[in-house]
Amino acid sequence: MTLADLRQDMTIPEVETQQNQSRCGQCALGKICLPVGLDSSDMGRLEEIIKTTKPYQVDDTVYEAGGQLRNVYAVKSGMFKSYIIDADGNEHIVAFHLPGELFGLDAIHAKRYISTAKAIGTSTVCAIEYESLTSLSLKLPTLQKQLMNLMSKEFSSAQALLAEQSADRKLAGFLLGLSTRFKQRGYSEMTFNLAMQRSDIANNLNMAPETVSRMFKRLKNEGIIELNLNEVTILDMPQLQALSGCLSAF
Repeated sequence: MTLADLRQDMTIPEVETQQNQSRCGQCALGKICLPVGLDSSDMGRLEEIIKTTKPYQVDDTVYEAGGQLRNVYAVKSGMFKSYIIDADGNEHIVAFHLPGELFGLDAIHAKRYISTAKAIGTSTVCAIEYESLTSLSLKLPTLQKQLMNLMSKEFSSAQALLAEQSADRKLAGFLLGLSTRFKQRGYSEMTFNLAMQRSDIANNLNMAPETVSRMFKRLKNEGIIELNLNEVTILDMPQLQALSGCLSAF
């Protein structure tokens, strides 16, 4: 048994003893999360295998790389990040996860988590037991289709980050991606909060923190965005889209 397994064994039961059954039908995220397209009867079957966890605080770990796959997770509130550690011990942020998005899907093939997931600020998730989800999706084609859609979005977002792009295009695309995702969740697409640190944004985009700070300043000086501490307001959406190459579907 690996150290990750030991940690996983220690943390999961603690979380599960504090869980309450999730009510997907009453959740505002139901229109973008797993329950999309399910009728009330099928929704009830899904709710039986979903549990809402206790709140995670900043830097609390949901699971660690190498840990055995038990659950996949849907963000209920707040934000999480997934990252991997390379052979030199450097952290590489793979993705930021917003409400209604699934993570832990990287473990499906190997049955072990490839990345580590941590909370960014106070956040909660719905934990979904993977084997039960797999069995249920085979019985409910609509659930299976939505699960595949969510997995495809995760893959597409990861692929977009691998493309060779200039620094200004990367940051513009990142902001547009957040804008699109916030809009899908019923929030403002023009003004939103950057909960993650600038250094984490730079890490995710494979850029130096100084470059990210310089690019934010440039976008502000050119009147494309307004920046007030962690709050971003997009002032010129067409210009931001042009700068990004219209890579806004994250």
